Amino acid sequence: MDEILCVENLKKSFGSLQVIKGISFSVHKGEVLSIIGPSGSGKSTILRCISQLEDVTEGSITICALPLVQNGVYCKKEQRHNIVLKSGLVFQNFNLFPHYSVLQNVMQPQIKVLKKDKEQAMKTATALLERMGLAEKAEFYPCQLSGGQQQRVSIARALALKPEVLLFDEPTSALDPELTGEILAVIKELAAEKMTMVVVTHEMSFARDISSHIIFMDGGVIVEEGTADVVINNPKQERTKTFLARFSN
Repeated sequence: MDEILCVENLKKSFGSLQVIKGISFSVHKGEVLSIIGPSGSGKSTILRCISQLEDVTEGSITICALPLVQNGVYCKKEQRHNIVLKSGLVFQNFNLFPHYSVLQNVMQPQIKVLKKDKEQAMKTATALLERMGLAEKAEFYPCQLSGGQQQRVSIARALALKPEVLLFDEPTSALDPELTGEILAVIKELAAEKMTMVVVTHEMSFARDISSHIIFMDGGVIVEEGTADVVINNPKQERTKTFLARFSN
């Protein structure tokens, strides 16, 4: 299978605090990697480094065989822009533009980033909103939507840029429990369609159901990794067992 994402010896520090301490993993086309672990373990920081919201301190990141950063040295600025388009990040707090309608939220990134004309952007946006079950909400504004609906708009916006890998940063953490299911169903559908994804999540049963591979992190390092059956059903490390004991499977 084609390797979509490769992270090697990634380190990230904020001042004297080292948040990520030399981790490595790869994701191949059509795979779903779930990253689990306690708060503060570095999970979300990994996604922010991949999507260039944070610069790495050391290590390498390659997306679709294009080196974003090698041994802590970034590629040229114009190349960084092309590489960042290969990944799409769905935030836990939606990050929609409040002054744009739902339709405009999905259209504008296509116009500004992909340089599509309005007609093309509208066609893509309309199709994605229909896919997300939000066709009738196209002219609404984010404040008029439920949290689950806002997150579906966020997913549509990310998909509109046609990324090779979709990154989810705890996509249900800002939602009421009754709205969580609708977002998990969307992600499961994407997984069934072989969308390459990296999902930071605290939903253990969900991670077990959709993942090709699971990483358990704690303290900025990978404590245990493997298939869902290995990591969640039959963990070997005591730290993993202690963490999972807090969840009902």
